[in-house]
Amino acid sequence: MTNKVVRFKSSEYCVDEVTVASKYILLEKRVKDAYQVTQYLAENLRVFSEFLEGLPLIIAESYKGEKIEEDVVYSRHNVPVVSSSTANSLLRGERKYLVYVSKGGVFVKLNGKELRKARERMGLSRGALAREVGVSARTIAYYEEGLSDATLEIAAKLEEILGSEIFEAISVDSLRELTKSGRPSVGSPAKRGRNVEWLISTLRDFVGERYFFDKAPLDAGFKVSLKTTSKFAIKAGISKEEEVQDVKELSEATETPVVILNNKEEILSEKVIVVDKRRPEKLRDYLSRIMENTRDE
Repeated sequence: MTNKVVRFKSSEYCVDEVTVASKYILLEKRVKDAYQVTQYLAENLRVFSEFLEGLPLIIAESYKGEKIEEDVVYSRHNVPVVSSSTANSLLRGERKYLVYVSKGGVFVKLNGKELRKARERMGLSRGALAREVGVSARTIAYYEEGLSDATLEIAAKLEEILGSEIFEAISVDSLRELTKSGRPSVGSPAKRGRNVEWLISTLRDFVGERYFFDKAPLDAGFKVSLKTTSKFAIKAGISKEEEVQDVKELSEATETPVVILNNKEEILSEKVIVVDKRRPEKLRDYLSRIMENTRDE
């Protein structure tokens, strides 16, 4: 499957580009210095990514004025930060060790289960391995239990003794695990305007999880619980033609139905429709139909 890439026209969004691959979705924000990214923008990027079930990623040239190292992962407000070259390696699926910057230094992400297997295969106790690499037996236990990772110096010693299989590679899953935290909360229905409040009132028995976005191509997203869980998004009106194009391309790439609230009815594409907010029964009929089609695909 060829990756689908959506590049948004507005630089004001929390996301500049969405890449949809066969097994993952990346939502990328490109900046010169990652330190410029505010917590508000990062949280919007995280909640928008969570709705689309993708990975948020900041691609930058520097962090606090210092050049970002290749193949090293930084973090800004719980969003992974990498160089453009490292992002391209991730997209190509190249196997590179997950090296990341955290409080206290630079670390290499360990696979605790593989480390334990390799140690036991070599016939080494935790204490014996600890003496070989210069740490305590408790530290080795922490490595194996996934509670701690190794510094670059210790990682080099571990690799010499146990091999490279003990390290996690940079991947969408490993980056998600590295920066996981509680779900961010951004905005409220009131900030999206009366159209969104009306929608929630109309569909209160229809929708499950709710997501609200600022500085995004969409205004809100909903997980719908019928026989299975599906999702749809809304846009509370559109004033520019480029916004219509952004919504259509995003909807097609991510297979997300989008409802644009306005005072007329119009079908823009297979999954994008303009709904007259004065006729709520039309909206419910449309959503029921589109969700059925989504489950059948």
